[in-house]
Parts: sequence; structure tokens; C-alpha cells
Amino acid sequence: MKKRHVVLFAVGKDRPGLVAAISKALSEMNCNIEDSSMTILKNQFAMILIVEPPSELSEEDFGKKIKEAAKSVDLRVTFEVVGDEELDTSKWAEAQRYVVSVFGEDSVGIVYRISSTLASHSANIANVKTKLLKRKNRPNIFSMVLEVDIPPEAQVDALETDLKEVGKELGLDVSLREVTTAQM
Repeated sequence: MKKRHVVLFAVGKDRPGLVAAISKALSEMNCNIEDSSMTILKNQFAMILIVEPPSELSEEDFGKKIKEAAKSVDLRVTFEVVGDEELDTSKWAEAQRYVVSVFGEDSVGIVYRISSTLASHSANIANVKTKLLKRKNRPNIFSMVLEVDIPPEAQVDALETDLKEVGKELGLDVSLREVTTAQM
């Protein structure tokens, strides 16, 4: 592979050794993990990695080795080779990072309503974390925290008003706060 990167996806039942198996295979192929996100959702492990392989490593050899490693720990794995231009984030360099917090009684459509409101204001979602607290004989509680990048031309006050309106319609507490460089 020539000056390209690999976006690697792996999912499976959580257990010790999953990260070790994949990272060992990558290390043995002299691949550098440049960016990653890994999490457990209800006992299901998921990882997304951005990997830079050495130029002499073929896509076929990469695929064979990584699939062997994944199979050894019962992970399902897919990958895509991408050019550096597909990983360019410079268009967001001038954006300001904000955190959106959502909390309240669970209902269908919360993620859709909040994310579509953000999209309508050109806000880019960088990270999302949701949790559902199930309670006996009481309504379930839903929480969501989103990190979003808002471009300079966006009207933050209008976005905040629209988010609060969605929150009011759905009976949720929704807040938007700017993240300063010191907090990152």
C-alpha cells in the first residue's frame, strides 16, 4: 500500500485480549495506529482504528493477517483503504468545539431530533455517548453527550434556541456549552 491509510472496524463479544490481538497483528506488520475509538456497548466490543501501514505491505497481506488475528478472538473485522485526502480534517480547523448534553425520559427519536437539529445548523458531530438507565415501575432515563464542531459562520444562539425547543417538545433537559482549549 502506498501512502495510504486503513480504516479498520472490529466488533464482537467483549472479553480480555481483543485489543491485544489486533494491536499485536498491526505491530507485527509494522503498522502505526494513528487514531482510534474503542468502546463496550452492552457486552459488545467495538473498535475503529486509523492505521498507517508501511508502503511495501500489500492490501491482500494486510487483510489476511488482520482477519487471522480477529478470528483468533472471535471478532468480526472489515477494513477500507483510504487516501490521505479522505482523512483531511482541515476544513474544521476554524470550528469551535461545543458539548451538547441531553437528559430525560427515554422515547423513540431523541437521537434523530437532536442530530438533525445540529445538522441543520452545519454542526458536525465528532463524538456521541448515550446511556439508558432502565428502572422498574418508572420511566427509563436517557442521557446523551455529544461533542460537536460548529463552524464560525453558524449562529450559535439560534442553534441553542432550536436545541432547547426540541428538548421542550420531548420533555428533555438540553444544554449547549463551549469547550475552551484548556478543557480539551
